[in-house]
Amino acid sequence: MSCLVHSCDLCSPLSPPLLATLLQIGPCLTCFPRSRFRTRRRDLSGRARACSFSLSRRDRVFFALPLLDTAMSNRPFSPNALAGKVCIVTGGASGIGYATVKAFLQAGAKGVTIVDLSADAINRAIDALAQELGAEVKDRLYACAGDVSQEETAERYVQETIRQFHRLDISVQCAGISLPSTDVADLKVSDWDKTMGVNLRGVFLGVQQSIRGILETPRGDGEGGDAAIVLVSSQLGLDGYAGSAAYSASKFALRGLMSSVAQEVGPKGIRVNAVCPGPIETPMLEGFSAEGHLTKGNIKRAGKPEEVAYAILFLASEASSYMCGSSLKVDAGWSKWC
Repeated sequence: MSCLVHSCDLCSPLSPPLLATLLQIGPCLTCFPRSRFRTRRRDLSGRARACSFSLSRRDRVFFALPLLDTAMSNRPFSPNALAGKVCIVTGGASGIGYATVKAFLQAGAKGVTIVDLSADAINRAIDALAQELGAEVKDRLYACAGDVSQEETAERYVQETIRQFHRLDISVQCAGISLPSTDVADLKVSDWDKTMGVNLRGVFLGVQQSIRGILETPRGDGEGGDAAIVLVSSQLGLDGYAGSAAYSASKFALRGLMSSVAQEVGPKGIRVNAVCPGPIETPMLEGFSAEGHLTKGNIKRAGKPEEVAYAILFLASEASSYMCGSSLKVDAGWSKWC
């Protein structure tokens, strides 16, 4: 099989937009040396002619390899989507948070601070990321352990991020808890307070400190530049669910917080949005019946953490530059009635 532009087999996996970009740079930068692959293209008369190369054989190979790796991978985003950006991800040691950290690294983020309750959990996550993406990613990661419901933790992870990477561009508030299902008549006040402490107070503190950190970061493109804050709400932040009063109330409140803050800081160059995942294969889903996510959604399965992470990446990147104050559903249609 050969592509529409060349008759060489090597180029065939490349998407037309990537080929068009490459051909603006050089006539056949996607091809390897002629001795191994056919590198011929057709002129206007339809006759095959040899491509002219603008790079040496050695440079051509080293230029092509990373582009081919990007084109033939299954990543649905550019490897430069977050180039130069510094990010914070709370709850980043597992589940959706971990998948988000991984996606940000793959999208070229300059630095990512992982915030989680356990230092050991963060270290395990960093080791796993290094194993998946290469040991060099450790230089782009920073660990900060602490209880996100405490004001000191939010101040610390923002200031340490700026000290480590000299700026802050993106804050993802992903840390959250879900306690066992309980009818509201039997719900302990302590469990209500714990849920609100992490899911709402912790996010408020993170948003507040992140805005301050973004605005104090020197940048030449406006007050906040193209900065972004993403809150992780839930499908239960769109519609309640029996036995989940505290969790659902906290996630509804996040969307109210998001909408208000977006109006405050959108004009300053900071976009604020929320993502609302459905049932996702994370430790939080354990203990819940599979009946709901196998029957209610339009896709008869639970979602994968990376499927939410890609939505978060979209909201964090310039691809969503005209979105501010929006709630993005990633729930296979679970909340279609909302």
